[in-house]
Amino acid sequence: MNAPTTDNAVPRHRLKTGERQREIVATVIALARERGPDAITTQAIADRMGVTQGAIFRHFPDKEAIWLAVFVWVRESLGAVLEKAVDKAGSPLANIEAVFLAHVAFIAANPGVPRVMFHELQYPGDSPVRAEVRAMITSYGERLASLFAAAKTAGELPAGLDAALAPVLFIGAVQGLVIQSALAGDESGMNKRARQLFPLLLDGYRGQGKK
Repeated sequence: MNAPTTDNAVPRHRLKTGERQREIVATVIALARERGPDAITTQAIADRMGVTQGAIFRHFPDKEAIWLAVFVWVRESLGAVLEKAVDKAGSPLANIEAVFLAHVAFIAANPGVPRVMFHELQYPGDSPVRAEVRAMITSYGERLASLFAAAKTAGELPAGLDAALAPVLFIGAVQGLVIQSALAGDESGMNKRARQLFPLLLDGYRGQGKK
């Protein structure tokens, strides 16, 4: 799923708050593809949208509220993508592969997402934004653990595989593709590399479970 967009044919002054908020979120996602999160200021957002900073703050009380809206969008959008992938798949193992490929495809379409997410997590302490990111990652890990448990029950993965730790390797593989693409400065090959990587990931799960 790509970042939310607004209809450019609609006069700006006619956009309702919800529509303008989605436009602001889409702008942040687009900017994150081009620059570091620290450089995504409210002035940069306003400049990209062709409005004043005051217009931004009419729809969000502060910058933290903007970031919170961004991560809510990420959670909901990625969740919808993964849910669709699971619904289309058949066996538990096919579900795991479908989720892996769907996750990578989502990042390939929105490469700024992992940058802003891990940037937010590097800071100590707590805030509504960091709480949202941590909750999203925790929920995703639990979701993956249930898929691995189902694959074990179906006999598609070894009984000795730790279903609680398996998601760590899964997410690490996705992040490895992110880093590789960032170094290359090109996300266009992520989906192909993900398809090539998954069999190796699967061999690791099967081999680990036999020890």
